[in-house]
Amino acid sequence: MAYRKVYFRIHTEGYVSGWSSDSDKAAFKEESRRLFKSLGWTLTLGHNGCCDTVTKGQQDLYLHPSSFSGVLDEDNIQSLQEQLSKAQTFRCYHTDRYEEYRDLSDEGYRAELEAKRDEITEYILKKCRTTRRNLYIVAPVAVHVAEHFEIRRLCDKDRRNKIGNQFVAELMDGLLQKGWLVSAETSQGEGIRTAADKEHGDRQAVTQVDGQITMEGQPSPPEKAPKRKKPPAPSL
Repeated sequence: MAYRKVYFRIHTEGYVSGWSSDSDKAAFKEESRRLFKSLGWTLTLGHNGCCDTVTKGQQDLYLHPSSFSGVLDEDNIQSLQEQLSKAQTFRCYHTDRYEEYRDLSDEGYRAELEAKRDEITEYILKKCRTTRRNLYIVAPVAVHVAEHFEIRRLCDKDRRNKIGNQFVAELMDGLLQKGWLVSAETSQGEGIRTAADKEHGDRQAVTQVDGQITMEGQPSPPEKAPKRKKPPAPSL
């Protein structure tokens, strides 16, 4: 069984960017509620400016007068579109299908991410590579990586992606411990970068000194000896 994010594009009488009259609004709400209840959907009335929502099993729709949007079983999309075409106060003129949502448990999600561990690791090291050793990435790398490999799930329609974020954070911590990533405190917060080849396994701490990122424990460059003045030429 496959689920999709779906938008039923709706044209509603009396609604453009707002309602032209209270009677048009009331007619739309009455018919949309009656239609979905007759099809076995559970209705939740909207409040505080929000529209009604309807649910059926793991399916849900938000009933805005310009689009009915939510996650549906793909097998039900065509039949529901046909039912919507019978309405009098609104008309469904198009249906857009977007990303897939899967019925996947936390354990199943983590297992699929684990199977991609090498791919995710390679992606992290590529995205964190900088042109110089004193340049660090201060953006939330783990969140961006988790989003890139995200599996959209029915149990997480709000896309908080807790499992994905945890997995990537743990993976990056491991790469830091192994020396494949290097972190530092910068003027913009904690930064991170991919270690240079000769740094692998070298887990020295880093600090910020006078606005520059330096490696602690590295010997300072030797001071140049002052130039000696030439002795004056002997007088004849």
